Amino acid sequence: MSLRSALFAGAAGTLAITASSTLEMRVRGRPPSTAPVDTLERVVGRRLPERWRPAAGTAAHLASGLALGAPRALLARAGVREPAATALFVPVACLPDFAIVPALGVTEPPWRWGATEIAISALHHLAYAAGASAGVALADV
Repeated sequence: MSLRSALFAGAAGTLAITASSTLEMRVRGRPPSTAPVDTLERVVGRRLPERWRPAAGTAAHLASGLALGAPRALLARAGVREPAATALFVPVACLPDFAIVPALGVTEPPWRWGATEIAISALHHLAYAAGASAGVALADV
C-alpha cells in the first residue's frame, strides 16, 4: 500500500460521501448530522464549546474519511481488482456508521433506524466506496 493511494482513496471517498449526503439533506430538508462531532466528544470525554462544534465535526468527518482510505488502498495492493475491490470495501466503509458510532452510544443501532434510513446510509457509503476506488485508480495514474 502506498501513502499516495491511501490519501487519494480517502480524499475521493470523502468528497463522494459529502456530495451524496449534502444532496440528500437538501432533498429531504434535514439538517447536517452531528454524529461526527458527537463521536469526537465521546472519544475525548468532554463536550466541546459550541463555537468549536462545527469545525470539529468537519475535522472528524475528514479524519474518518481519510483514515478509511488505507483499507481500500490495501485491497488494491493485495491485487483485488474491480468490481470485487469496491464490493469488498463497502462493508468496511459502512463500519463507522453501522457499528462504531452506535457502539459508542452516539446513535441508535441500525436495527432501530428503519429501512429507509438504513438504505440511505448504505447508499452514502456505497458512494464513499466508489469514490475511494476512483481515488486509488487516480493515484496510479
